[in-house]
Amino acid sequence: MIGIYLAACKARHENHNIVYQDIDVKYKPDILGDMLDVDLTPYDYVIATPPCNWWSKANPYWYRSKYAWKTINLLPLTIIKLVESKKLFIIENVINRKRFEFLGIYRLCAYYNLYVYEVGRHTYITNIECDLNCEQHQDFKIRGVRINNDGYNQGGSNVAAVIEKWLNYIEGEKDEKKK
Repeated sequence: MIGIYLAACKARHENHNIVYQDIDVKYKPDILGDMLDVDLTPYDYVIATPPCNWWSKANPYWYRSKYAWKTINLLPLTIIKLVESKKLFIIENVINRKRFEFLGIYRLCAYYNLYVYEVGRHTYITNIECDLNCEQHQDFKIRGVRINNDGYNQGGSNVAAVIEKWLNYIEGEKDEKKK
């Protein structure tokens, strides 16, 4: 199986065959450019982490941030793109029930019969039913001071652990179907 990780930033899962995409060259992506423009045809599965600046409660200036306003549509557009791709997928973002409800993220997920899981501080949207619960540790102190991210970004090792669990699940499912 080969996958693609959209908006990967620093995320890496070395034990899996994954192509990494990002808009920022400093993360040394395999594919540089807009995540919505990537052709998903060659891939068996997709991992996506659209920017959470609009959705994050940790960003007290979200309503004044030009970047948050510029990226507000990336989460719903990513959901639609991945559903239409008919690939296995998982999308990671923050937990913000109030904004998700108000801006229709939950309705969109229900419309497409997607599974929404909350693990730690993050929301995971996927098109397969699976158990994503795994050990999470505190990675922020009060007032947003980071205490641990194990060299990761975008949620640190907590997100990496959940994505790794999902990867092992889908790769195990494919192995079972081959038998």
